[in-house]
Amino acid sequence: MHFKIKSIKGHKYLYLIDNKRINGKVKQVRQICIGSPTKVYGLLHKDRELKIASFAFGKPAALLKAAEEVGLIQSTNKRIIKKDIEGLTPAQYFMTIIIGRAEHKYSRNKLQDFFKESILKFHWSPKYKLNSQNFLNNMEKLDEDTIRKIEMDVAMKLIELGHKPSRLIFDTTNFYTYIQKGEELLQKANSKDKRYDKNLIGLGMIISDNNLPFNSFTYPANQHDAILFSNIIDEICKRLQMIKIPTEEITIVLDRGMLSEDNIEDVLEHMHIVGSLPYSMVKELFSFPLSKYEEKWKSNNDTLIRAHKTSGRYYEKDFVTVIKYNEKTAKKERKEWGKNKEKIFKEVEKLRNSLNRTGRGRKMTAKGLTNKIVDLIHKQYRGLFDYCAIEKDGKLDLKFKLLEDEEEIYLSSMGKTVIFTDDETASTREIVEIYLSRNKIEDDYKWLKNKLLIPLKPVYVRKDKMIRAHVFLCVMGLLLYNYLLLRIDKPGLSLPYLSEILDKIRIELVTDDLKHAEFVVENLNRESAEIFNKLDLVEYIPD
Repeated sequence: MHFKIKSIKGHKYLYLIDNKRINGKVKQVRQICIGSPTKVYGLLHKDRELKIASFAFGKPAALLKAAEEVGLIQSTNKRIIKKDIEGLTPAQYFMTIIIGRAEHKYSRNKLQDFFKESILKFHWSPKYKLNSQNFLNNMEKLDEDTIRKIEMDVAMKLIELGHKPSRLIFDTTNFYTYIQKGEELLQKANSKDKRYDKNLIGLGMIISDNNLPFNSFTYPANQHDAILFSNIIDEICKRLQMIKIPTEEITIVLDRGMLSEDNIEDVLEHMHIVGSLPYSMVKELFSFPLSKYEEKWKSNNDTLIRAHKTSGRYYEKDFVTVIKYNEKTAKKERKEWGKNKEKIFKEVEKLRNSLNRTGRGRKMTAKGLTNKIVDLIHKQYRGLFDYCAIEKDGKLDLKFKLLEDEEEIYLSSMGKTVIFTDDETASTREIVEIYLSRNKIEDDYKWLKNKLLIPLKPVYVRKDKMIRAHVFLCVMGLLLYNYLLLRIDKPGLSLPYLSEILDKIRIELVTDDLKHAEFVVENLNRESAEIFNKLDLVEYIPD
């Protein structure tokens, strides 16, 4: 790099020029304006060393490092053939999108400005403007088949790096959009974010026990989880076979929504299963006294866990079952039930007071009253109440009471989960901890909805193919973050805190003689220096 003085409208400005030899010819690839003579004089007399510019470094460098190590960049460039023209590769376009999202630049229209202000411009030389259409043109190449191949390549690379899965965790979520008209993916459904007025997109994700996404599926949010799982179980097994992992060595952890006799039978033909049983199936187990739970231990967050191992027949199969009890959860559930019970009785009393009112307006019917009661009581509580709307002599009456025997059973279930598995060799604690590992995927979905990490929202595309590409890139961003956590291997380091530390790692372009300039890392504290060194980010400092 060298300095050059340019005259613009009769005024002189100092520029930093970077030239590179491309195809045998020296071409200018970038320039940075330092400023007018007055500004340069002020900068020189302010510090001994002239700071020309400062750039965010930690996040772009760390995500590039992760993408190269897990083979995402190599796979993308192998699976998507670049046209024989100068400019960014598909992988570079996609990494700009992923890094841009991580740096809170959500719109493709803002990515060109972000690129100019980031360290990416010192590593890559785009030939054309990074406008929205160019990003869309490259996303268009991410069809379902290409996505599956890239996921497979990354999975194989992770195994090569020593991250071979012993279990898989599958769960689903959905997220709302502001898209009014779309194709098949956009549907109204039961929103996890309580936005029932918006079109939703469903996301299913399979992660390994190392918390690395193994597979992701974008689907219409109104599709039932059990149906979704029945459609993909064969693909999961096929993928395991392709990466040479015997399915019989794998345990899959499923949410209750995936469970059905057919799905469980399909799973057991290939691998082990761990899941939890619904309240209605196991009421009799809740009466087993806590004093006879034979095992107890402290969890990672210092919560006391008690457990009792037994067996039972469910879904037409014999299973090992474990009743897990968490006192902290039990206290929380009792408090929540107390508040909800009080609220329900208050609302019922309001309804009673509104019956048989006189005056103008439509009178309530017995059917309408019953519907109001059903809407009033959350489905998990409906079996705890007996209610009946009676219409006699033109007047309405409401019979409503709490079923105390059912409440007693419900109270005895608080803090308890009944876990089942076909693996007879697993210990009580192993079964519980395998089931509790599903909390990892719940955290992952939380991070994908966190606007400061790698957010799925907002979605600025409408067609199904582009939505799938968008979701895939966000999931890959999550994979890169989680891989960095594994790579750093620091106890207690969370993804949000890692993101915060990386944000603080910046580089400056400085000079002390106005002849030569170089990049230096800004002051690092102990934590950021540790991460900088562990990830060996020095190799991403531009020459």
